Amino acid sequence: MVKLVDWFKARLNKFKTIFLISVIIIVIFELSNIAKTISFDQLSTIFSQISIWNILLMALIGLVSVTPMIGYDFTLNNILEQKPKKRYIFETSWLVNTLNNIAGFGGFVSAGLRSEFYGKQSSGKKVVQALSKILVFTMSGLSIYALISFFLVMFDDHNQYLRQYWIWLIGGGLYFPIVFCLSLFGKGEYLGDLESTHRLELIGTSFLEWTGVLVSFISTGLLMGIHVSLRDVVPLFIAATVIGIASMIPGELGSFDLMMIIGLSALGTPRETVVAWLLLFRLFYYLIPFAIGLVLFFKNLGTTINTRYKGIPVGLLKELAHKLEGFLLYFTGIMLVLSATIPEAFIRLPFLQRLNPIHSRVIVVFPAILLGFLLIVTGRGISARVKRAYVPTILIVTLTFLYSLLAGFRVSTGFFLALLLLFVIFSKNELYREQLVYSAEWMTIDGFIMGGLTILYIIIGVYNSPNIHHRHRLPEFFLFPSERIWGVGFIAILIVAFIILLMIRFLKNKRIQIGEAVDEKRVQHILESYGGNPDSQLVFLKDKKVFYYNNGEEDTVFFQLSTFNNKILIMGDPSGKTSDFEAATESLINEVDRYNYLPVFYENSEDMVMILHEFGYDFIKFGERAHVHLPDFTLSGKKMKGQRASFNKVLKEGYQFDVIKPPFSADTMSELRAISDEWLSGRKEKGFSLGFFSEDYLQRAPIAVIKNQAQEIVAFANFMPTYTNNIGTIDLMRHSPEKAPGGTMDFLFINLFQYMRDEMGIEYFDLGMAPLANVGTSRKSFTQERIAYLVYNFGSRFYSFGGLKEYKDKYANEWLPEYVLYSRDSWIGYVMIALLITDNAPVQGEKKYRGFRRFIFRD
Repeated sequence: MVKLVDWFKARLNKFKTIFLISVIIIVIFELSNIAKTISFDQLSTIFSQISIWNILLMALIGLVSVTPMIGYDFTLNNILEQKPKKRYIFETSWLVNTLNNIAGFGGFVSAGLRSEFYGKQSSGKKVVQALSKILVFTMSGLSIYALISFFLVMFDDHNQYLRQYWIWLIGGGLYFPIVFCLSLFGKGEYLGDLESTHRLELIGTSFLEWTGVLVSFISTGLLMGIHVSLRDVVPLFIAATVIGIASMIPGELGSFDLMMIIGLSALGTPRETVVAWLLLFRLFYYLIPFAIGLVLFFKNLGTTINTRYKGIPVGLLKELAHKLEGFLLYFTGIMLVLSATIPEAFIRLPFLQRLNPIHSRVIVVFPAILLGFLLIVTGRGISARVKRAYVPTILIVTLTFLYSLLAGFRVSTGFFLALLLLFVIFSKNELYREQLVYSAEWMTIDGFIMGGLTILYIIIGVYNSPNIHHRHRLPEFFLFPSERIWGVGFIAILIVAFIILLMIRFLKNKRIQIGEAVDEKRVQHILESYGGNPDSQLVFLKDKKVFYYNNGEEDTVFFQLSTFNNKILIMGDPSGKTSDFEAATESLINEVDRYNYLPVFYENSEDMVMILHEFGYDFIKFGERAHVHLPDFTLSGKKMKGQRASFNKVLKEGYQFDVIKPPFSADTMSELRAISDEWLSGRKEKGFSLGFFSEDYLQRAPIAVIKNQAQEIVAFANFMPTYTNNIGTIDLMRHSPEKAPGGTMDFLFINLFQYMRDEMGIEYFDLGMAPLANVGTSRKSFTQERIAYLVYNFGSRFYSFGGLKEYKDKYANEWLPEYVLYSRDSWIGYVMIALLITDNAPVQGEKKYRGFRRFIFRD
């Protein structure tokens, strides 16, 4: 015996698998049997004869009638002294009981499933004992009703026909007294030791369960308009159920139906009506609750799988469901507007009839256009995951449901809109963004859709006007009912345009910007403690905002950023503690995402590409950064012949190189400004990725100057601290076109190379980036890189990219690739336009630029 037990234990998992497969086969078999008894044409005919409210009430009563059975599993867990979450008990119990209704096999299926769901924390013997108590009492409620029915039949002369079932009624009625006495006076472990409270709970649950069955069946008949006596129906129903259970047929399928058809027909109800009655009862008490049970089953199964695979499956499903929800809102809105624009087409063309989810017999132009466009707008809000879109979307879908109801309701339309409403309701947790920032990408899509629909409506109205003669006739389905109705629709479009603006304004909420103003102490702390990069010093120009990352103890990383429409343009690599870059980047992305912006990372190194690739960002090569290896730098050799000649020429003319250190006097700053203004020659200063003349900024680091024999400064370049030990660079490099001789820039660079190598011990000199160097020129380049090249090169056609690359190539020993990284929700063309405008925006004209941007994008 011990060996047999060990053998079973060793193969327990296999037996569980076999059991679950068996249950699935049984369920499929029983459902196929039920399906054979159901005619969808017959259901359609029945539904057409019953009001929609009565059908909904039948469904509601059926669901409520199933609910009492959940009490069995609460009592089971009390007997097992377990306290799982109530929600878990509710979901699993609903599945077990509705499955048992379909394919019970005398409780075998429910016992096996209950053991699987609730028996993992208790011993096998204890679980079997508890299950035996539950299964024995499940029929006590039916037995009580059998006793009541027996007395009704035997001591009431109302209906002699029902007396033939007295033997079944008394047989079923004796079940409860026997079980009750055994549980009360018996001494066995499987029934006798049941506590009084548990006994009462099981009896009460069973009585409510069978009351629910009776209520569901009788109310279905009453809502169908069938008038029968409860004194006749209750005994017949109980007798048929007892016979069905005795036959051990799952769901009493066949024997129960046959008895009810014969019995009710004998009591005066037409056979066809009885068949319809049984059909609806099975649909609302058995099939729909079971379908909900299956949903709960897959939800729990999904939770298990989701936990095993670290949340990825559910994440994918939520993403797919969210995209489907947005698509359905857009699709429904477009169909509504089209049905008001070309109503004849939806009557004459079969494919449009099948495609249209809103099957209305009467199209009312104004509400159709209004609701259609509003569904598109709310679809945008839902797709953008904006919190404020939740309530308006529910309201508009509900109004669409009412519109379809008044315009000629169909079951398919109701089902579709109910499904859409459920999608919206259950998507609440997916809506986490605080505001809608209408991107250029979204404007393009929505403008194409809504603008296209509006233009189509106007064109059809013009072609339908009797005052205009046409050479070509339109197809008949483009004909409009009347000019007056078209005019009402056109006025509706004008009103809707205003309502749409109000809706978008509501979704936008109060605009919240990302980043903070530069706090010099915080920035300086990060740079001095953890270092920076060649772009870090640009932060002190204060033309950009800063996003600080705090590791819980102190600020360790900062990003420089600027906002354009819905894009947060992040300049260069982050500055600060390298080991915190990934966490800081994730923090920035989450913050930006919360407020419905999309980050664009500009001029980033390969290290940042690897970090951002993990967050799902696409990237293109945007250019190359030139480095000069200073220990190897020399003017000798054939390659440097031209630079050597320029250097010696300027040197012979008496020009001198010097490095002056801050603080600088007012006279020096005035002299430098004069050179800068002369160099600009009326052009506006540019910011973002470039430095501009700012006295406060220039006071922060040494400045390299070229002086003539009269000790006048004719050219200068400010040092740019990189907060590293091995890289040096400069920012502004300007000269006087009148006073500085040809070759001054070469003279300045060569002296800088030597000074940083010899005086500062710097290993590399950073010459800066050459935009679009070796980008998009190959036939096999990424399409995005080709687009970037075209957009940026066209937009900056007065700026010689090729010349810049050629000039820096005279000195550079190596070229390091630089990248632009962007979200996959962004279109590369719009990304490049945003960078182009931001990078070339004049600093002095910032207010004017921002005003223009507000006019276009409505920040």
